[in-house]
Amino acid sequence: MTASTVQKIYSCILCGACEQQCQQDVGDHLVEVFEALRAEAVENGLGPLPAHKAFKENVDKVSNPYGDPADQRFAEDHVKKHVKDKAEVVYFMGCTAAFREKDLVKHTISVLEKLGADFAILKDEICCGSPLITTGQVDAARSLAEKNIAAVTNAGAKVVVTSCAGCFRTWATQYEKKFGFKLPFKVQHLTEYIKDNIKKLAFKPSKPRIKVTYHDPCHLGRHGGVYEAPRDVLKRLPGVDLVEMPRNRKNAWCCGAGAGVKSAIKDLALETAKKRITESEQTGATVIVTTCPFCERNLNDAIKASGSKLVIKDIIALVDEMA
Repeated sequence: MTASTVQKIYSCILCGACEQQCQQDVGDHLVEVFEALRAEAVENGLGPLPAHKAFKENVDKVSNPYGDPADQRFAEDHVKKHVKDKAEVVYFMGCTAAFREKDLVKHTISVLEKLGADFAILKDEICCGSPLITTGQVDAARSLAEKNIAAVTNAGAKVVVTSCAGCFRTWATQYEKKFGFKLPFKVQHLTEYIKDNIKKLAFKPSKPRIKVTYHDPCHLGRHGGVYEAPRDVLKRLPGVDLVEMPRNRKNAWCCGAGAGVKSAIKDLALETAKKRITESEQTGATVIVTTCPFCERNLNDAIKASGSKLVIKDIIALVDEMA
């Protein structure tokens, strides 16, 4: 495996679109193939790329890939008041929401409060391991999985909810697929949880009406199979008109940020996101809605870079503002 080959292996966003289009028998496993190649590169000392090595170094030091002080995960007052040992529902914030898209955590907590949920944020929360798994640093992610599963189990929770699509995929599929761990609790993306409990919310109609389009995160859609819950929630919001992009659900175009590409190959991530912004504009929508903080970050970068007038919102923020 040459340095050039390694660079190509890490240039894949692992969005899974190829799996939907490929007619060959291997088509269902293409993402697994690339993840396995990355793991082999790491095992042979040829990977990951320098930006990805920092993920592990930071996780080892402060339990998050960004390298921020660990206690900052729980610094906000609205977070502190929900840190407890036992609850029926555990809200797993995830690193991107906790350290970069903090408003998502604030809106999620607000919505869970409005739903009357018995929920907790665990003082033991650490990175789910997603950035390590997707960059081939799988062995390092195993201990994160073990600690996270133990923390939720000890809390006596029946369900873990995430507002991050990447965390959802990791909890819902990777902990078992990569490590063989069976979870004694349910994992839901927050949109699924809201859909199941939406009758508990009273919505205020938006005036004037707003036209939105929905971007399917790859981790939630193609990797997690969750397509309809976010759309069902959007359709229940009064004053909101949902218009689809031509490429949606299993055929949705990726935001470009995943699998370490935004960290290591920034130009590729940005150009990929710009294409999605163009598609969004062509629907006539004024707001692009998504369900992943990482998608939100990269698509927002593309909005700024292209001078678009689109506004990007996480669906949880929209629900909170109208409930």
